[in-house]
This record gives sequence, C-alpha cells and structure tokens, in this order.
Amino acid sequence: MENSQQPSQQLPQTSGMAIASLVTSLTCLAPLAIIFGHMAMSRIKRSAGQLTGYGLALAGTIMGYVGLVVMILIIPFMSVMFVGARAWKKGSDRAACIMNTRNVQQAVRGHQNMTSMKVGDPIDWNVIFGPDGYLPQPVCPLGGTYTFVETIPPVGILVGSCSHADHVPADHSTW
Repeated sequence: MENSQQPSQQLPQTSGMAIASLVTSLTCLAPLAIIFGHMAMSRIKRSAGQLTGYGLALAGTIMGYVGLVVMILIIPFMSVMFVGARAWKKGSDRAACIMNTRNVQQAVRGHQNMTSMKVGDPIDWNVIFGPDGYLPQPVCPLGGTYTFVETIPPVGILVGSCSHADHVPADHSTW
C-alpha cells in the first residue's frame, strides 16, 4: 500500500465581511453596509484567491450608498411632515372650537325664536345643554374653558367664548 499524500489545497471561503455588508444593507444600516463592503472588497483583493464574495460586498456597498441617500432625503421630509401635521392639528382644533361656539350660538338663537325671548332676557343654560337640551355641554379640543353670558345678546354678540384667544371666529356679525 502506497501512502500518497497530496498537498492539502484550501478551498476559497466567502468573506464574512461581504455577507455582513449585504445583510446590513438589507436592514437599513447603510453606514455599516458601506464600511463592511469596502473592507470586504479590500480583503478579497488582497487574499490571492482565498476569499470570495466580491459580488456580495459590491452589492452590499451599493445598496448601502442607496440607503444612505434615501435616508438623507427622507429625514428632512419627515421633519417637515411632523411640523405640517402639528400645524394642521392646531388649525383643526381651532376650527372645532369655533364650531362649538357657533353651535351654542345657534342653539340660543333657536331657543330665543321658539320661546319669543327678547334681547336681555335671562338664558337658562340647563335648557340649552344636557340630555333634554339642544346640545351637550361643549368641550374645547385644547382644554380651554367656555364662558357664557347670562342674557340673550343682540345679533353679532357671542353668547359664549373660549379661553384660548385665537379660538374666536373671524366674523360673527350675523350670529
């Protein structure tokens, strides 16, 4: 029996850095994908054929750069969206509060007309608000408090107002 030994030839291995570059690019870790990708490509070039995965490293690096560009573009857009949403919410809350004021005004004017009340007559707020009234007690969306007059006001004067200064209708001259 002949003992023949052949020199062990090591098979090339896939670079772990190349795999890490591709995986991190898929998980939105763009800066790490770029770093791992460049490190892997450099090591693969210097390995004299012992490391493979240059395509994986290149793909991870490219996707990392694309992800980085997307992040750079999306972050300012998102901050603008948050500012816009906050402004929209503030305007929406103001409009809801003014609608509450208008609804109370209409309820008082309707009650005035149905009961033949005159300007200066006292308002029974228990008739206006409540389960048997015209509408439920209004609530300001921003937590403001409503103050109501005691008597029927002339047309153009509000029967109630919110404690938030900017929750006043622009024109209520015909209310």
